[in-house]
Amino acid sequence: MEANTLNHTEAWVIALLLFSLMLISSFVGKLLGNYIRDKKSTKEKSTETSALTALLFFLLAFTFGMSGDRYDSRRKIVVEEANSIGTALLRTDLYPDAARNLFRKDFQEYVEARISYYEVGADTKGILKADSLSQLISSRLWKRAATLSKDPANLAATQQMIPALNDMIDATTTRLAGEKAKVPQSIIIMLFFLAIISAFYGGYSEGRKDRADWLIQIGFCLIVSLVVLFTLDLDRPRRGFVNLDVPNQTIIDLRKNFE
Repeated sequence: MEANTLNHTEAWVIALLLFSLMLISSFVGKLLGNYIRDKKSTKEKSTETSALTALLFFLLAFTFGMSGDRYDSRRKIVVEEANSIGTALLRTDLYPDAARNLFRKDFQEYVEARISYYEVGADTKGILKADSLSQLISSRLWKRAATLSKDPANLAATQQMIPALNDMIDATTTRLAGEKAKVPQSIIIMLFFLAIISAFYGGYSEGRKDRADWLIQIGFCLIVSLVVLFTLDLDRPRRGFVNLDVPNQTIIDLRKNFE
């Protein structure tokens, strides 16, 4: 399964596919276990599968924790970006009215660009367009602050504005990098196959013991699929059940400064 295919496939589709494949693998394993038991005409105990199941759940916990950490980092950087923009906006009051009005006009456009950056969702072209617009406006803000810094009368304002703009620009880079930092696809693929193999050996073990509790088997497949679903969902904050709508509201609230 290619990485691009995983990234562009909805998490619920992947989880449903995994659930189906695990059930099929469990059934095939049971048939094979029954065949070997009948062939040997005995009910020998099969190889213990608890170690394989423990490995699966360890990997599930590890991957879920990794997704959770990345989600938390993305949430924090959105709030930090909103704080950086708000700080820089407040420091425009240190400039004369003419310069202040020009700053505020650019900041209003910048806030709208950052709001658009999130609201375009998973549209890659929309994300790049909004990010490019943000960089264009931030470059304009920086040039204006740099030009005004040459006037000694703006020394105090410059000392306050330059660090604020620098933090604001850095936040956009950190935010974009954070969205690109996802759980490695190789780990997801390994988890996918390990879950299928575990289901197969679970069915095989039941077949060798001449018993099959399908309620347990279905429950096992369902739990694993749900954990994978929410692991992928946490790793894709622009779509799915878990998103960044609440943190992004802190940037939307900056519109109140221009009313």
